[in-house]
Amino acid sequence: MKRFTPFDLLKFEFVSDPQISPAGEALAYVRHTVVPEDDGYRGRIFLWEADRSRPFTGGPGTDSHPRWSADGEWLAFMSSRAVEGEDCGNQLWVIPARGGEALPLTRIDGGLSGFAWSPRGDRIAVVSACDPDKGLVPTSDDEGDGDLDEMEKLYKKYNEDIREITKIKYKADGKGFLEGKRQHVGVLDFCPDCLGADADLPEVQTITEGDYDHSSPAWSPDGQWIAVSACREKDPDMQRFSDIWVFPVDGGDPVKITQSLGPASAPSWSPDGKTIAYLGNRREVYGFYTNTRLWLAQVEDLSADSFELVDLTEGTDVTFGDSSITDMRFAGPSPQLTWTEDGRDIYYLTNERGTTQVVRTDLSTGASRLVTTGDRVIFNADFRPDLGRAAVAVADGNSPSRLHMLDLGTEGDLEAGQFTHAVLDEDLQSAAERVILRTNEKLLSERKVPVAERFSVRAAEGDPEVDCWILLPDTEEQRIPAVLQIHGGPTAMYAGTFFFEFQLLAAAGYAVVFTNPRGSSGYGEAFRGAIKSGWGDPDYADIMAGIEGALERYPAIDPERVGVAGGSYGGYMTNWIIGHTDRFAAAVTMRCVSDLYSFWGASDIGFLWDELYGGHPWETTEVYRQQSPITYMGDVTTPTLVIHSEEDHRCPMNQSEQVFATLKKRGVDAEFVRYPGESHGLSRGGRPWHRIHRLERIREWFDRYL
Repeated sequence: MKRFTPFDLLKFEFVSDPQISPAGEALAYVRHTVVPEDDGYRGRIFLWEADRSRPFTGGPGTDSHPRWSADGEWLAFMSSRAVEGEDCGNQLWVIPARGGEALPLTRIDGGLSGFAWSPRGDRIAVVSACDPDKGLVPTSDDEGDGDLDEMEKLYKKYNEDIREITKIKYKADGKGFLEGKRQHVGVLDFCPDCLGADADLPEVQTITEGDYDHSSPAWSPDGQWIAVSACREKDPDMQRFSDIWVFPVDGGDPVKITQSLGPASAPSWSPDGKTIAYLGNRREVYGFYTNTRLWLAQVEDLSADSFELVDLTEGTDVTFGDSSITDMRFAGPSPQLTWTEDGRDIYYLTNERGTTQVVRTDLSTGASRLVTTGDRVIFNADFRPDLGRAAVAVADGNSPSRLHMLDLGTEGDLEAGQFTHAVLDEDLQSAAERVILRTNEKLLSERKVPVAERFSVRAAEGDPEVDCWILLPDTEEQRIPAVLQIHGGPTAMYAGTFFFEFQLLAAAGYAVVFTNPRGSSGYGEAFRGAIKSGWGDPDYADIMAGIEGALERYPAIDPERVGVAGGSYGGYMTNWIIGHTDRFAAAVTMRCVSDLYSFWGASDIGFLWDELYGGHPWETTEVYRQQSPITYMGDVTTPTLVIHSEEDHRCPMNQSEQVFATLKKRGVDAEFVRYPGESHGLSRGGRPWHRIHRLERIREWFDRYL
């Protein structure tokens, strides 16, 4: 059996976003592959039916986001293929479920970021970034400059690249400069009899308005209203909350449902249309440290002045969603909060001790129970309680992605406030499921694939237990080097799932240690909020305890040949660590934060971080200085490789530039690798050849020093 090499990245396929047809006889899903000659990826929609899988879409472009019409006769999807000969980004297409030619439904300027069928399948809501004064409009030809004289034409030509900015939120990582656009929702009629190669595209009516962003459209059961998440208050970019708003589809004033308590997202109507479920919190622990909880809003009378809001899962210490990270995933959108037909329960996902599981919440008591267990991550799901099943996309230590079919039964009742947590080393009852699609079987059968072993540590007596993993190389060496990896976030979490970067290091002979220190999700609100007063204290203690625990448990690791690496918040902690200890023989800091003072104004989200440090940089300057890793790098001796993307708007390039300059001034062995055209997410979704180069540089650096 061979060992993994960076070039094996080109051979993987990734499946995601499974969607069960209304009758349950078929399953649509997305399959992504790497296209080396184009330095990119291609997504295709496949159908699984009668226990076999087949491609359903083809041709140029990338297809994603498959969604069935209510009658199951049509499958809508987004595609980057050209519309009427014009490349205009992701647009909405439909294809008959029985097969045939895909037909476009939109040619909206700026493309689409999402859509949702109406309950009857006669309308579709679409989401697009647009000029808020124009709404969702078709792409159009250049207006030309025929009326301009020669000097005016030159003035226009050579000044087209100038950006005049008036909003503080003028850029976003992965999107670039926003050009003043906002996310809005529009609606179009779907008429199967009006489709055809020569037919006009349906008109899109913009139903939201104003200089605000709107997301997650959800239709009411009667098709008369659309609920969205939006902050429609003064200076929305400066706010740390969003609300659930309801817009009448056929015109009229929107209705504000929530009370600007904190973030409110992912609205979902009850089957009888009297209640909206949504995810949110009141930002009790500095916003992103607070659990994401399940709320209910009573909306039977939308003409009311206010609406009853119930924090259904308050006090249960369960947080909803998937915070796991990996470099081997092309996940679709987050699943919808899904009601049972009788309106008694809701299905969704939850983080739990380095795993992501399906959870069912009883709406009469607020009690939640895990439907699934096991040391794995469920990263996409389509819940169909009416059919008694769910399709889920799964990753574990042996495979980056598979599709499973899950039986949804009655898992018993729970008392109010109770939550049954995953216990990985006990035989907890889990819903029946079967694997319906395996991926990468040939490749994985030909490679050595070590599976991470879980262990736990405590930084000190009285501190919480911290989950750690180690990936051991298949080697006959008596003494082996190791690399400590630190995740981003900080409120993300590692899982013991297949991580290509870690597999490559193990293939090169390294033990790979990774931890979920305090600040990580999946261990309760107190655990995640333990670092709210400052990074680099309890999290640093937990991370260092993780590597020392590995050295104690695995004596084959050479304590003199240990490196450290991390990206984003993990880059921050890598900088912090080498500024506080010479314990490590080499380091790789990636897409890092080094100086919080300059990060505050340069990051696309930094201007909202003043609450973390008690004020703005000019108000609590000393706090920013004390919390900045650059402050402690005057004594660094650790050879360090610095990696950053030039289009990273989350942790801007100047953060790594300062680290590199400091290291060189100190006379420390250091190199700086910059990736043009890449965003903060290079390691997960950057151009394939850049990803391979990055992986090779990491391995080469540790080979040199370890």
